[in-house]
Amino acid sequence: MQWLIYSTISIFISIAALGNRLKCYGLIHNIEGSPMVKFQFLLPVDGSDYSRVAVKHAIRMAEMYNAEISPIYVVDTRAHKDAAEIEEETAIGQSLIDDVQDQCKSYGIGVLEARVLTGSPYNEIIKEQKRIDASVIILGAYGAERAEGETIGSTAERVLRGAQCHVLLVRDELENDRFYRNILIPSDGSIDAGYAATFAASIAHRCHADLMACSVIRIGSEKDMLEAGRTTDDVVALGKSKGIETKTLIWEGKPAVEILKAVGAKNIDLVVIGYSGKGKVSRWMLGSVSEKVARTAPCSVFVVKSTRVERVYTVKED
Repeated sequence: MQWLIYSTISIFISIAALGNRLKCYGLIHNIEGSPMVKFQFLLPVDGSDYSRVAVKHAIRMAEMYNAEISPIYVVDTRAHKDAAEIEEETAIGQSLIDDVQDQCKSYGIGVLEARVLTGSPYNEIIKEQKRIDASVIILGAYGAERAEGETIGSTAERVLRGAQCHVLLVRDELENDRFYRNILIPSDGSIDAGYAATFAASIAHRCHADLMACSVIRIGSEKDMLEAGRTTDDVVALGKSKGIETKTLIWEGKPAVEILKAVGAKNIDLVVIGYSGKGKVSRWMLGSVSEKVARTAPCSVFVVKSTRVERVYTVKED
């Protein structure tokens, strides 16, 4: 009897845990059919041009995925130590946060939280992502203090490496209202690349964009050529299932170099790339590839990490 009681309790605990997990992934719906738990997007802002563009991209993404946005501004206490300076920066940050909230309201986007924080921007962004369990961090690739020739800000680069969620680094013109027309998905058959392909196809479907699957192989390797053909064909099949025109590209050379060449040659405006590859060695190598692409690509880059897995679905149909 005691064993039966313990077994029954264990079953209820397992069911409860599974239910919570399904809710978090958007697989359990309420009676009306809307998700019980929404995706959360964390949006660090700093008033720079790329930050303002990131706000536009975040709102568009939130519309596509029925997500809530949490804008934050971090007063960098390493640069502002005087109480008067901190107070002034806090007021600036609150003004920026209020503006984001107004934009979200005008588009019918929910705001979970809106906060002005103090401390190290990187540390506060990472802590806030964990606290609200954000699925994606969306931020401008450069900050307000961009140095000449800089391709990525120090905070954005650290967030890319340290965040335990997906990261969208935004590079775009503020005047552009139709982004994501040509999407590139580098594919190597890894778990991260598979998730990235799912995200890329979903975004392409919602934005009526073209999709291109890219694989880079060693020079003269027939084995690599066959494997690359299989992985790119998988992306084509995924795109076809969503009615997306999907092309393939297999080039020989160094992955990061060839991916960046493809971005320029094919007028790509969004790269969706898995953070790490297959196996311990290649996982480290592709991690460096994704970071190099994210650092130097002239377009926006969505870095997908399998440490954060959600079911990708859209909530609106045209």
